[in-house]
Amino acid sequence: MGDVMINIVICDDDNIFLDFIQDSIIKILEDKKEDIKIHKFKSGMELLKAYDNIDELFDIILLDIDMPEIDGLKLAEIIRKEDEKTILIFLTSMEEEVYKTFKYNTFRFIRKTHMDKELEEALTSAIEKLSEEKHIFKTNLGEIALTIDEILYFEFIDRVVHIVTFDDKFRTNIRRFKDIEDEFLPKGFVGIHRSCIVNQNYIKSVGDLEIELDNGEKLPVSRYRMEDVKKAFIKAARKGRY
Repeated sequence: MGDVMINIVICDDDNIFLDFIQDSIIKILEDKKEDIKIHKFKSGMELLKAYDNIDELFDIILLDIDMPEIDGLKLAEIIRKEDEKTILIFLTSMEEEVYKTFKYNTFRFIRKTHMDKELEEALTSAIEKLSEEKHIFKTNLGEIALTIDEILYFEFIDRVVHIVTFDDKFRTNIRRFKDIEDEFLPKGFVGIHRSCIVNQNYIKSVGDLEIELDNGEKLPVSRYRMEDVKKAFIKAARKGRY
């Protein structure tokens, strides 16, 4: 495990308030160990343009609701289509707007009149959420941070752990598969044979000694693991997989 950069966005049409929020964030997080990078945008359009030019998605976005051109609610709607995972925190002086924000999977709603108290709680909770969800791995492509729902499966090949996602395959420096099993089997993964554990949310179908994943890939299942795999598949289906 290791540290990872946390990208925090502030979007507000008031320059003075932008600087105030930035200073407040730096002060709140100065005693914490996280590496942070703050991105400031004066309009929703600026933020949307930034989405076209970034290599990795933003982690936390603080949005003013009341902005010209495109308001925070409309902006949140567009962002959510692009990015389901980013933590959205709304800023407003209009408390009656709070109910309109819920449908965007809002993490917090901060009243500008209570900024000192509410910003610290929101940021601290957001970073705790990120640290719970992100797992850092050293790989052949450098250090990567992955959330559980980005991982399809772990496989032990040539005495080293490989991670398969929807888009990539990574070779890690982890040489004990048991370390991966101990950490991820309690987090929604199931063993399909002695050297592979799969994210149960991405099992599309269970066949005769094989499974098909949501990406179309088929993997063999050992006979003595079939019962566990079927149970995991049914459990994930009952919970609602997404």
